[in-house]
Amino acid sequence: MPLVLTPPNFSETVKSPDRLQKLFELGATTEFQETIQRANERYTHWHRFRYVPIPNGLTHEEVWALLKLGRRANFKQAPFTDKQGVPFWYWIPDALQRYLHDIDVWAGGNIVSEHPGPLPGKEQYIIRSLMDEAIASSQLEGAATTTKKAKELLQTRRKPKDRSEQMILNNWETMQFIRENRKVSLSKELVIEIHQRITADTLDHPEDSGRLRVSNEIVVEYKGETVHIPPDFKLLPERLEAFCEFANEDSQSKWVHPVIKAVMLHFWLAYDHPFSDGNGRTARALMYWYLLSRDYLLFEYLAISRYIQKSPGQYVHAYVHTETDENDLTYFLLYNLRATKLACEEILSYIGRKQKEIAGLSYALKKYPGLNMRQRSLLSHAIQHPHEIYTFDTHRTAHGVVYQTSRNDLLELAEKGFLKKEKRGKEFVFIQAEKMMDRLRSAANAEL
Repeated sequence: MPLVLTPPNFSETVKSPDRLQKLFELGATTEFQETIQRANERYTHWHRFRYVPIPNGLTHEEVWALLKLGRRANFKQAPFTDKQGVPFWYWIPDALQRYLHDIDVWAGGNIVSEHPGPLPGKEQYIIRSLMDEAIASSQLEGAATTTKKAKELLQTRRKPKDRSEQMILNNWETMQFIRENRKVSLSKELVIEIHQRITADTLDHPEDSGRLRVSNEIVVEYKGETVHIPPDFKLLPERLEAFCEFANEDSQSKWVHPVIKAVMLHFWLAYDHPFSDGNGRTARALMYWYLLSRDYLLFEYLAISRYIQKSPGQYVHAYVHTETDENDLTYFLLYNLRATKLACEEILSYIGRKQKEIAGLSYALKKYPGLNMRQRSLLSHAIQHPHEIYTFDTHRTAHGVVYQTSRNDLLELAEKGFLKKEKRGKEFVFIQAEKMMDRLRSAANAEL
């Protein structure tokens, strides 16, 4: 059985005017309307719809035909076509409207939560999210390593040991490149540079890194089945120019909601498959680039690929449902916006957990014996900024004390295991010790 069954030709089902009139009469019943509403809420594809309970007196094919007529009445044409020149279409049903609203509300706000207490520095959240995105996006493409080992690679900045680790490092560095170049207009050269950065030292044929494919030998497979044959490679330069033109187009007459447009760009690049490998990673990176370029800056905090990684089969189905059902992009839009909404919810949950943890550590810090006010203040800052560097001079300036007092404070914190002393150049610097947070957690737990 194929991965997804192609829907029946609904126009054949309703070609009889008398039967169509009868279907419309039956379609006015409450039972029928509820069936249609449920199918559109989930945006069910024929592959699953054929098992949905339907009202008596109708066949699945007939109900599908009326469902399709209703969907087509709401279709908008996307600005690109398939390899036969047939346009893609999309609809924004109620479920998609809700996701867009929730995402817009989140993206237009600040990183806050209902929990009281301080937040760690903004950059920590961004770094954590970029790491998660880099790791998950690489794992989706076959990087064989655990998340724990991948984070250790990025945090220690050691040299990658194998191709999987190189993929993750490439993704991490590319995400930072995208942040820095979010205001640059998209061009063929920028797309190629992003691909080159993502795939450097990870391909069987190194010459394919940063180069459009030069043959039609590439097919997309899932579980041994061919699920997509990309357009002819000779069309790629022209299609990539159109891709960039669409990304840069901001006129009101051709306006598309930025989140919808970002997902379209994701789909378009993956559909064209312009490179021999690394197309998925490049497509997801460009989705981030577009949203950041349109000032959806809180998307720096989101690791959307983590949610795609949890259900890679659904990700593939979202592509295949679109291709098999008259180029209906709504399937792909809904899947990606659902993943984005989950990523928004997760970051708020994570922030709440961290705020509670910080509150507990701050309370333990107040009760910890043998620390003076200045030392408690420094450690409180270190809890929220774990990568901060402290020196005798910075501590002296922050608290208005003499050099010797500053020196004594920091050396004592190093002796107690809260800070780690390192020699950098001609001066000593102090950073958060590996055991500092564990030491405070133990103190916090002892208070409970």
